[in-house]
Amino acid sequence: MIGIRYPIIGAPMFLISYEELVVAVSQAGGLGTFPLPNFRSVEELAASLKRIRQQTENPIGVNIHLSGKFEWQEQLKLCLDAGVMFFLTSLGDPRLILDDVHRNGGKVFADVISLEHGVKAQDKGVDGVVAVASDAGGHAGTAPTIVLVPYLKARLGIPVVAAGGVSTGAQMAAAIALGASATVVGTRLIATHESRASHAYKEAVVSAGPDDIVCTDRITGNRANWLAKSIEKFEKRPEIGSKKWLELWSAGKSVAQTDSICPAASVIAAMVKEYSEVCASLGRTIR
Repeated sequence: MIGIRYPIIGAPMFLISYEELVVAVSQAGGLGTFPLPNFRSVEELAASLKRIRQQTENPIGVNIHLSGKFEWQEQLKLCLDAGVMFFLTSLGDPRLILDDVHRNGGKVFADVISLEHGVKAQDKGVDGVVAVASDAGGHAGTAPTIVLVPYLKARLGIPVVAAGGVSTGAQMAAAIALGASATVVGTRLIATHESRASHAYKEAVVSAGPDDIVCTDRITGNRANWLAKSIEKFEKRPEIGSKKWLELWSAGKSVAQTDSICPAASVIAAMVKEYSEVCASLGRTIR
């Protein structure tokens, strides 16, 4: 649908996913993405898109916020001019961008955490949904991937992408077996050379276990998963653009499978290799 080699989408992570990670993931055969709120001005976004296109011609994607708090109309034009083919919408009506994106040959997906959200997104004409499960870093739903993906797949007529708890090839194979068309990988990519997370953040993700992740709505007002130690002293939600967001570390339960800081390309390669091995071995489990 969007011309990528592997069913792996690098999550558009706030203050983490910039051009370095986008290029690395896309060049490795996945889909590199970044959130447009990472940029304080359209000029910064334009410069970043130019640098990305100087390094790769492969498909890239963005997370676009349509709430009205950002200059999304100008952001959209810049992205379309740069050949962005994948738009993940949040905090707004995806119909605002559907015609322009489709006219440019791109696709629009929507984050959803429930069947109700999925049906509404489908009725609005999106090309697919991202099922944000309870194990996902950042804002998350209440159902695990193993339940949410087949639930949506059975009831919607559009592609479902699995987000939450996918850091390895085996986990990707499980998600695809459940009916997902692709997977979103976020937590594992935090601990990469190309991630703009601080070294301390990366080390915390590597050393953490699933019990070190807490889900709370007191940080942003919505349910989200965080590294517990990073929010112990949280008092007040920072303003948009505040550097204090750098001190609040989001991550999902797949920290359990994140054991080193390495290049993003090696993460993708390892996932693909293990995926192929797992799929082959599963065929031998029934006679």
